[in-house]
Amino acid sequence: MNLPDRDPNRTPVSPPPGPAFDAGRAWNDAVAMLKANRQVLTVLAGLFFLVPQVLMSALMPDVAPGLEGEAAAKAAIAIFASWWPLILLATLLQAVGMLAIIVLLADRTRPTVRDAIGRAFRLLPPYVAATLVLVAGVGLCALLILIPLTLLAGQAGAGIALVPVMIAALWVNVRTITLAPLVGAERETNPFEALRRSWALTAGRGGRILAFMLMFVIAVLVLSIVITAIPGTVLIATLGQDTGGAIAGLLEGFVSAALLLLWSVVVLAIYRQLAG
Repeated sequence: MNLPDRDPNRTPVSPPPGPAFDAGRAWNDAVAMLKANRQVLTVLAGLFFLVPQVLMSALMPDVAPGLEGEAAAKAAIAIFASWWPLILLATLLQAVGMLAIIVLLADRTRPTVRDAIGRAFRLLPPYVAATLVLVAGVGLCALLILIPLTLLAGQAGAGIALVPVMIAALWVNVRTITLAPLVGAERETNPFEALRRSWALTAGRGGRILAFMLMFVIAVLVLSIVITAIPGTVLIATLGQDTGGAIAGLLEGFVSAALLLLWSVVVLAIYRQLAG
């Protein structure tokens, strides 16, 4: 077989970009995965999403009613300072749950729930490491923007700087949305390689993914208000702060667990489409 001659002076041609991200296809794939695996996913969501959320709701105090503005912010910071170990534990358990869902749905060996959970715990350190690298990078960029503007314009400059910082953080979040599937599905344990792969997978598709994420967040906010905020206010007004608040907290836990489950499956659907 004759091979074509290669011109050493010819500029290499970059591979063509992948197909555009299809939000409708990602949503349909996510719904299909939920329907096909609803029983086992319900178990994982209850264990890793619902239980931590209910524990935090039951144990952590709320900001005292009547506080507003700076006083409310200080009270919230004081609660966080006292209860951060519980918040950290709940966050890590939710990360394990997300990884377990991804392993269960994406691994072709069809692992059992027990195997998926065990693998998720083993993959948690590289996932946390990659997340910390990401947060550190965003934080450093934020400081490089905030410090000069704050020195030049004081508090007003800091307020102005928050806009590009938030935009940059949102964009980085979009470009690294496939981080968890890369760790869970491909077992990528190198944090830097996982971040690089995620950035490469979302290249040229960030705008469509961002639009999809914004629609998802808006829908989640509307659902949360309709399902939790309004009934919670009615329950507290009817049954009192203790009983009504406890029931409202349980309701919020169920809704939060359902949304975290949905988000985990959506992220996996996005990864599958981008990775082909």
